[in-house]
Amino acid sequence: MSSSTEYHYPVIGRRGTGGIFDRLPIQTLEKDHPYQFALFILAFNAIQQRPDAPHVIEEPAATFMEIASIHGKPYVEWAGDRNKDISADYSATDKKDTNPVPSRFGGYCNHGAVVFPTWHRPYVMLIEQSIGNIAEQLAHDIEANNPGEKGVWIKAAKELRFPYWDWADKDVPENGLPPVLYKEKVEIVAAGGKKQIVGNPLSFFSYVGGVPSDFSDEKDDTTGQVAYFSKWQRTYRYAYSTPDPEGSHIDLVQKAFKAGAKDLRRRVAHLFTFNDDENSAIAWDDFSNHTAESKREIDFVNRGSLEGVHDTVHLLLSYPDYAGFDPIFFLHHSNVDRLLALWEWCYTEYWMGSGYEHDGEQYPWTQARGTYAQVYNEQLLPDGPLQPFRTGQGDYWTSSQARFLHEQSYPKYYSFPEFEGIKVDQAATTSQERAEARKRVQAYYDFDPQTKAKQVTSHAWKHLPVPNNDDPVVPSDHTVIPHYRTFVVHVKLLEHAYNRSYSFQLHHKGNANSSAQLVGTVTVFARPDQSPCKACAVRREAGSIVRGMIPIPPELIESVIKSNGGAESGTTFDQTLAHIKGEFVGTLVDATGSELAGAEGGLEGTNVPQTGRAASRRVTPVEISLVSTAVAEHGKDKSRPVYLCDWQHHDGIFNSGWLATHKDSE
Repeated sequence: MSSSTEYHYPVIGRRGTGGIFDRLPIQTLEKDHPYQFALFILAFNAIQQRPDAPHVIEEPAATFMEIASIHGKPYVEWAGDRNKDISADYSATDKKDTNPVPSRFGGYCNHGAVVFPTWHRPYVMLIEQSIGNIAEQLAHDIEANNPGEKGVWIKAAKELRFPYWDWADKDVPENGLPPVLYKEKVEIVAAGGKKQIVGNPLSFFSYVGGVPSDFSDEKDDTTGQVAYFSKWQRTYRYAYSTPDPEGSHIDLVQKAFKAGAKDLRRRVAHLFTFNDDENSAIAWDDFSNHTAESKREIDFVNRGSLEGVHDTVHLLLSYPDYAGFDPIFFLHHSNVDRLLALWEWCYTEYWMGSGYEHDGEQYPWTQARGTYAQVYNEQLLPDGPLQPFRTGQGDYWTSSQARFLHEQSYPKYYSFPEFEGIKVDQAATTSQERAEARKRVQAYYDFDPQTKAKQVTSHAWKHLPVPNNDDPVVPSDHTVIPHYRTFVVHVKLLEHAYNRSYSFQLHHKGNANSSAQLVGTVTVFARPDQSPCKACAVRREAGSIVRGMIPIPPELIESVIKSNGGAESGTTFDQTLAHIKGEFVGTLVDATGSELAGAEGGLEGTNVPQTGRAASRRVTPVEISLVSTAVAEHGKDKSRPVYLCDWQHHDGIFNSGWLATHKDSE
């Protein structure tokens, strides 16, 4: 239904606060900035409209209920962008939106498309603006009532920016989530230096005005587990299967984050391994989203994507349509935005442009399934609108405006703390500076092949082939690290295989030198498709393929080589590849962790048809293959990042087939 009056709430961030200030890690905000942290907690409680929160006047569009609604369900117009013309908008009663196969998506967010990183930037700015505005009101009130604290609270409010949580930081494998993200009460400083215990708005959100009408339960018929979204009055993380659970199952959340943290670290590192000489539009496509829309001759050159890493974190928390209501969503996306800021600082020249070229033809970027405000297959352009976010001038934000945080960019009024020599609001002056920073970021997140190559048992790796230094794939000023390759698993999964989110998990069985472990995960963060023909082949075949990668730690490769005798025993490279595959096990699991299908790697794996029911072709992964690359380092300047060259595709890992371990896989 169209609005009787136009109303636009502009997303201007923290304009008018006297400068550009850093978004801080949530732990740093809590520990080192007590006044900012107190205002952040109080203001977040206020926009969540909690019963015990301070009562302040704020625009309805800037309440948490409204902001969270933008991302997915409820599929309704945001209060901050009321328009008379809704001819292109989604309607749950319009066959043009509900009947196509797959059906149109009714939320505003852009996923699986080149604007994934840029759309989410003004989204996080919106909540930053809302909380900041309230924080300033509260600070003025506190100082008015406490003259002795004049200048303390207002200064803190003006400098407050929305914090982030780096889920790939060094402490996460050990500690998981910091307590401030899940404890239901939190201690803050109050006026006069006193301490005050208040409700923690980061732990959960209670829906205001009841559960939205289009929230629906998600049921697993095999286990009987139900996520009661239509009945739950608040958000939960790993809730018990009951309409009225006591709370979140934090132990399970912690276990999941700790188990996956090292893989997340390695995948973040690989985002910074794009070489200097890549096609600009294709590099942006690869980095920005998990679909990788562009056609290419060789698609196994795979550094992963920002969206792919983001998907894995999301699935540990909630289902896609409801994810925006978990307060941690915005700390997660603030960190995604930090990674975007670091990447675009390092790779200033890589950008979506107006499309890409393949075989002499020009192709556009598209949003295949549409959004609330975009029709099917709508073309995506750098200056196209990022609905529903409007600038102070009244136009929609564009990707070109969302790009960059430096002084020449469209003003955003925030930055991030210096990281490995990078200050994202100050553009690099030379390509050398950007290249050296990339190497430091790679090493911070555990990708350092120059060091690893020195640590492995070199004589055991002697049979690993690498190109000669005069090979055309090796830059003329680089030399190849001898007898060393870095390995990744290249993954392509059907987005609509299960009509819900699911993940591929790669496990190592263990050997004489290494215990069994989860190596990594690729997640399909998918909404159920509500097309009339939910299970028909047309929808699956029309559906996109989610592309991801899992880096294999060199220590694991070392253990496989050693367990099988290494080069000294006459092992060939082909035999080593077979050994690596043979020690892998693959599983497909749903959002609750229930196994859907399984497979054994290598040639020795028992053929599935002999052991049980084969998984249906409609859910079987499109490709899971072993890939490796040689590593070249700069001949003279060891501060420059390595150059990945000689990418080789070593065929599939799970060629014996997939066993259905859940009825949905049959």
